[in-house]
Amino acid sequence: MTSPLDSYTRSMDGLRFSDEAKARMVEVLREAKKNAQPKAPAEVLTMPARRPRHRWARVAAGLALALVLGGGGTVAVAAGVLPNPADVLSDVFGGAPAQTELLNEVGRPIGASATSNGVTVTAEAVAGDRSNYTVVYSVAFDDPSVLEDIEPGEDGTLPLVADATCYVDGASGGGGGSWFYDADPGDGTIQYAETMGFTTWNGASIIGRTMRFSMSEIRVYDAEGEYVTLVTGNWDLKFEMNYVDTTVDLPAGQHTTWQGADVTVDAVAVSSVGVTVDYTIDRQIGDLGPSGQMSDEAEAKMEAVTGLPVTVTFADGTTFDATNANTHAQEQGDGTSAVTKTVTYDRIVAAGDIVSVTVGDVEIPVSAA
Repeated sequence: MTSPLDSYTRSMDGLRFSDEAKARMVEVLREAKKNAQPKAPAEVLTMPARRPRHRWARVAAGLALALVLGGGGTVAVAAGVLPNPADVLSDVFGGAPAQTELLNEVGRPIGASATSNGVTVTAEAVAGDRSNYTVVYSVAFDDPSVLEDIEPGEDGTLPLVADATCYVDGASGGGGGSWFYDADPGDGTIQYAETMGFTTWNGASIIGRTMRFSMSEIRVYDAEGEYVTLVTGNWDLKFEMNYVDTTVDLPAGQHTTWQGADVTVDAVAVSSVGVTVDYTIDRQIGDLGPSGQMSDEAEAKMEAVTGLPVTVTFADGTTFDATNANTHAQEQGDGTSAVTKTVTYDRIVAAGDIVSVTVGDVEIPVSAA
């Protein structure tokens, strides 16, 4: 079976790195995720039961059509995908997102690059599944001396952090991690890898949607143990999330319990980069009290709905705890909650190297798919 790592290696042949650098990029991408920046805390969105969106769909479609007819540009609205009007306006007046071509299973954005203050940031490759992805950006310095004395740690990552944000059109929440590494020391270019998991309002795939990435600062961890500014600028990119979906859907419908409440497993999907679990629990979070710092009681209420344990087991015997994933909880009219957990692993694997996913006390083998 061809793994995404094999495809990523072949895809690197079309880029400007040396063979040795390409090999290091793949290896660092495999290993460095284990020590990436701490992932964003799980995001929980508690909303009333879904209501028909027919009116909003007509408004969005009408707005897109008006922009096409009146603005001289072209706007594509995919079936089931409702773009943010501000995003549509951005594409019309600021230019459409860069297209992304497929090289094997990996997407390579074409022309997704921005230069500011002598630094050029370019989206090089993207891989993932319906809800999770990993993107690699190159960060090229006109003055390579800026990178002198910045040494990688034992895991290959650099002591750098970025002030960066990303958004995928149609996403309702998400989180992940990022890290810097140097695929070819001395060439004046470093790499920034970002791995994220997203949920969407209608549960649709993020593949084919537009990624909007922005970076404004890179900081370095100095000898005094503090982060200081290395460079500032305005690097704004947008490109299509176009890559081969490596998702494998597992059998669902199993029943378990969590803290005394009945749970039904609605869907489980694994891929080379992450896992997504949907379940319905016979409980609701309810009132969490005033906004601000969450009380112990409020945290316990959330845990009772969103804390269902999820574990992924790999062929080498190791496991990944996906319990503290990016989580979306939606209250239903019958007193239950529909919960979605989605998260990227701390590694990239071949789909055939995933043995099972355990949800609560129910183990679901991948071989059953």
